[in-house]
Amino acid sequence: MIIEGIATNLKDVENLNSYGVDRIELCESMDQDGLTPDLELVRRAVLCSDIPINVMVRLDDHSFHYNSEVIEKMAEQIEVIKSHGVNGIVIGALTTNHMIDTEALEQLLAPADEMEVTFHKAFDEVEDQSEALETLSQYPQIKTVLTSGGKGSATDNIEQLLRLTEKADGTGITIMPGGGLKVDNIDRIFQSLKPGSMHFGTGIRHNGSYDHPVSKEKILLIKELVSDG
Repeated sequence: MIIEGIATNLKDVENLNSYGVDRIELCESMDQDGLTPDLELVRRAVLCSDIPINVMVRLDDHSFHYNSEVIEKMAEQIEVIKSHGVNGIVIGALTTNHMIDTEALEQLLAPADEMEVTFHKAFDEVEDQSEALETLSQYPQIKTVLTSGGKGSATDNIEQLLRLTEKADGTGITIMPGGGLKVDNIDRIFQSLKPGSMHFGTGIRHNGSYDHPVSKEKILLIKELVSDG
């Protein structure tokens, strides 16, 4: 079981290392659902982390449909991020009719080379998640799909997450539940899905807010609950 936690600054990175999280998603501007972090932060985060760091690559929160100029800028960011030695990147791109934008995706995967790739929660805006998963499975670099299984939180869509998990079996892609996960509901997710990984944002923060630091107590309790399961 991989427990992934969001970090938005260097202190988060240090704390997530100390508290036993398995992987970090590094981003900023969580009021906009996560954007590319400052690239100097990426460099410093890698230097102080003993666990893998995946970096969000997203320039704005306007939509998940990107024009050629934005794609080019994102590709440039990926080149710099790669040079800092991160584990992977977190990306997503959709067409105007809410399908996977394969042309944009391929332009972003090219500079990623051998880095692991997570397709982020843009996945929850696609019209047909089964078809979208089949499309993503054609790209070996994509190791993880972060999803709530649709609109709402992961606990609202357990049956869909189970269907996706079953469909992903044998493809090399892990379905990573995320969105609304916290101490008092992960047991339901874990018992129903037995996921290979879970993604936590505010659910591992004091007061459930990005305005507050990561909570050691919540992370330890989550690890205990998953272990007991």
